[in-house]
Amino acid sequence: MGAVLALAAGCGQSRAGTALADGDEAAAYVGAKFENAMSDLGDSVLAARDVTNSVDAYFRFDDQWVHQLITSARTGNPESRVVHNRSQKNPDEVIDTFTPAAGTVEYVFLGAAYKSLAPTPWVSMPKPEAGLVQQCAWGGVQTACKMAQAVDGAYEKDKKSVRGAKSSADGSVELTVNVPFSQFLENRVEVLPDKLLAKVGPELKKSVVPTTIKLKPDGSLSEFVMAAKLQGDGHRIELRHDFRFTGTATTHDLPKVPDAAQVTALPDKAAEQDFYRRLGELQGN
Repeated sequence: MGAVLALAAGCGQSRAGTALADGDEAAAYVGAKFENAMSDLGDSVLAARDVTNSVDAYFRFDDQWVHQLITSARTGNPESRVVHNRSQKNPDEVIDTFTPAAGTVEYVFLGAAYKSLAPTPWVSMPKPEAGLVQQCAWGGVQTACKMAQAVDGAYEKDKKSVRGAKSSADGSVELTVNVPFSQFLENRVEVLPDKLLAKVGPELKKSVVPTTIKLKPDGSLSEFVMAAKLQGDGHRIELRHDFRFTGTATTHDLPKVPDAAQVTALPDKAAEQDFYRRLGELQGN
């Protein structure tokens, strides 16, 4: 994912108010910036602290659709983190994940759609002993990481997938990339059930998902959007995944640690894996 943000940082050197033409010139210029900064990055998303994020994720396959709004916050040193996942289709599909800085456990709040998973509204599980060892595993940035991996994959297969870079007078930068739908699926930006994956044929796989990456004048990420309306193999797909930073996080963005009477403790890794297996079955993934 660092490559995508590094690309952005490199393109910030273009003149304010200018745009690069599509085609070979843009591919050569932007591609060079992309490659030169491959080893640098990630800071805009992975290392950002005391921030709030949002992901608005919509996906429709023919007449079946999902729409999730995921908001998150991370703040403090040591850090506390919270992720709120809300279905925009079914208000009962609610999940909150809260990792307080103090203590040895993290918590998951279960909305009405998931009340069969535990006799209490919250479950707890041991924190990983090494802490947050994989930044992209955290729900607050997971979608952005997958989007970035899809962009990386598109670029590796075709350098001209990077279509252009445009700078504004204030120093902000906008990048555009064409990502094949096959890369969108392979990187699990949206996880489709097997029955839908089986319907995705060669026409849809080679269809393009236009992607826009916007950076602030300081080079940090402002917005990351993948949006498309696709048609092929006898099916129609519409998607929009929008990740952005929304503000500065404070302790007011964090919930209180739930009362012990409201918590079902999952004692070990086996119990945690069984919990997530059953949760996945309810979600249909």
